[in-house]
Amino acid sequence: MIIKSNFMMNNYELSIEPYMEDLSAVSDYLDRAEFQLLTQIAPYKNNNIWTAISIHGYGANPSDIYKPGFARNDKKIDNKLQWTSLLNKSVMSPIHEIIARLPCNFERIRLMKLTAGKSLRKHNDNIDPDIENKKIVRIHIPIRTNQDVVFTMYENDEDDDGEKLNLKTGHFYYLDVTKPHSVSNNSSLDRYHLVVDCYVNKELKAIF
Repeated sequence: MIIKSNFMMNNYELSIEPYMEDLSAVSDYLDRAEFQLLTQIAPYKNNNIWTAISIHGYGANPSDIYKPGFARNDKKIDNKLQWTSLLNKSVMSPIHEIIARLPCNFERIRLMKLTAGKSLRKHNDNIDPDIENKKIVRIHIPIRTNQDVVFTMYENDEDDDGEKLNLKTGHFYYLDVTKPHSVSNNSSLDRYHLVVDCYVNKELKAIF
């Protein structure tokens, strides 16, 4: 179901035709890929619960997942946005088709993994001022997920219940990640999301 709403609501599905082609080959490739740790914040520091690889970002390598000013270990970051070598792989052609459906200019585009049986506790993504100020919106497209993966959005830090979401493979979702949210992967498979950071424009607003 396509959910129509006003721009910048907490969460909803965008009015873009879902990508219904088979994505299993992409998932199989990602099962063998080398992902990079997303954060040094406890309790995720030095573990492989929450990881990513880059398709478009500040560097030509899939390992270049960071934004200038947000790197760990003083890693030098290229200031030029560019496509990485990952998109050139034939197995990634469905990802290219999915990205092409979005009417926006891109900042970072990453494939994010949440390890099977693991969870991300309640947090928000205010670390990036471009997202906090709504210059950029973050769009999630599940590549491999199932009903045992639950994304919960909270109104505020005091909200203990939240709104529980089961996001569907190939569908496009806007989630206001400046608000508290958590994710639980209660399945036996790693969860993969294509996460696209889009610069806001009038064409993008039209599909919200």
